[in-house]
Amino acid sequence: MSVLGGTLGKVAAAFVVGTVLTSAGLGAAFATGTLTLDPPTVESIQNEWGEVTDETTGIETRLVVTNPNGVAIPGVAGVEYDVNMNDVTVASGSSGGIGLSPGENEVTLRTDIDNGKIPAWWATHINNGEETTISIRPSLDAPLFSSELPAQDRTFSTDLLSSFESDSGESVTAGGRTLLTVESTDASWGEATAEETPLQFSGTVTNPNDEPLEFAEIGYTVSMNDVTLAEGTTGDRVEIGANETETIRIDSALDNQRLDEWWVSHLNRGEKTDLEVEAFAEVETDDGTQRVPLSFLSKRVVFETDILGGGAATTRAADGDGSEFESPTIESVERDWASTDSGTRFATTVVVNNPNPANATPGELALDATYRVALNDVGLVNDSQRATLTEGRNELGFESDVSDRTITEWWVSHIERGERTDLTTEADVSADLGFTSVPVEVPDQSRSFETDVLSGFDDSEQEVSVQGQHLATMDDMTSEWGDPTMNKTPMVVSGEVTNERTFPLTIERFGYEVRMNDVVLADNESHVGTTVPGQSTRDIETTGYLENDRIPEWWVSHLDNDERSELSVSYYAVVSFGGQEYTVELDSMSYEDVIETNAFGDE
Repeated sequence: MSVLGGTLGKVAAAFVVGTVLTSAGLGAAFATGTLTLDPPTVESIQNEWGEVTDETTGIETRLVVTNPNGVAIPGVAGVEYDVNMNDVTVASGSSGGIGLSPGENEVTLRTDIDNGKIPAWWATHINNGEETTISIRPSLDAPLFSSELPAQDRTFSTDLLSSFESDSGESVTAGGRTLLTVESTDASWGEATAEETPLQFSGTVTNPNDEPLEFAEIGYTVSMNDVTLAEGTTGDRVEIGANETETIRIDSALDNQRLDEWWVSHLNRGEKTDLEVEAFAEVETDDGTQRVPLSFLSKRVVFETDILGGGAATTRAADGDGSEFESPTIESVERDWASTDSGTRFATTVVVNNPNPANATPGELALDATYRVALNDVGLVNDSQRATLTEGRNELGFESDVSDRTITEWWVSHIERGERTDLTTEADVSADLGFTSVPVEVPDQSRSFETDVLSGFDDSEQEVSVQGQHLATMDDMTSEWGDPTMNKTPMVVSGEVTNERTFPLTIERFGYEVRMNDVVLADNESHVGTTVPGQSTRDIETTGYLENDRIPEWWVSHLDNDERSELSVSYYAVVSFGGQEYTVELDSMSYEDVIETNAFGDE
């Protein structure tokens, strides 16, 4: 189409020159000898669109013509001409008498394209293999002089459907899952009439999944610059079997009677057109018929022209404009604990971003989610829900009451694994598109943490002194966990005791206290009953216990304190010597420490 404007400008110049050379004034000047034989020349041509209405498209051509002769050339000639596109006359123009003064002259020609002829031309363009020949046939009427000006013929072609033809093998994915592999796409015109232009487009696709993929009734729209030229539905459901290949075909027909409206929009947008073919699955919901975009059958082509400037037309496939469904994404996962009358409550807030507009899916976009959280396989949350997502940011809440027994079960597992806990998060989230479901990727929230409650126990020598007398020495003392139960967590203390005196002494009991965040986990004595003869060494061992029914209270305090606990451990020994019992503080075996974890905060 870009040839049309350039041709009009050039022909207009030819018209003016022909008119000047054949006027009656020119014949009279020749007869009297007052005019030389030098012809006028065209110095420049400028074309631009005139007024564009629903009915007509104005064209204005301005020429600068130089008359090299010393006298004016009067205008008595007339020019008439037609502009044909594939034998469809789209414009007719004429000029009255044209005269030229000596020197430079500006000449303006005006004509109108009949927009009502655009549909008829379009039909011939399609049926001629998207090729058009523009013919401009001038006729001249001048007294005393006549000349037949040659017709101006130019041919141009388009290839609007080339972008629809592909065998790229691209994949159609959503939420990280391949729904279809596109083997090829194709489009073709049928035999056009002044009323309609048949258009068929199709896609051969493979379902690489082990389950069939079913589409509801498929609909389509074809538009140029938002002027809808075709719309409808296939009327049938489409099912693509597991690991099978099928061709989906859509037969449409453009309403050519709306092409004049498109033509006006093309010019008003600076000679730019977006040709869009959109396919979608139609799904019946409680709110009526809704549409789900099917990107693999949809294309958008942008073409631009420079009709009057004489530049070449350009066509390019455009990227999607965001109408394709994008899987929602999990932006963040936030966890929190709270105390309740029955124990504690563990809550998780999942922030979901839905980038799709409200009309991207049938009705409201549904999200099916199952969320599980465990500490060393001890379940904290196992919650499922079906949520409705709005466009943008959404918050999904999962929560569960966690009993004291559950917290104790976790503590037992923590000790059994060497004070190590694996926090695991399992989430199955999928978006319901109406015709199929696609998974939504959930960030990995699994992590591990370790503690070392007994690390402060000092195995260096510990003096046992009574009233300033050094009675014994404890050496190689260790503290280790025993096998925990739901009731108690054993702390096994062992080592050697050397009696520094000549008389025997007995280690009767060990006393111990364990606090974390001022929660007393242990405060008791354990039996030892080991007698050490004078100047002798004996092994000792005793077992103390944490009271596990206090663990839930401590754990809540640990979480409330941003997963931080102040640990305090103290020991003493009850020693019998010389018929009396003495209590001896074991300072080297007592310690304070800080226990920190990062199970529920940031990495």
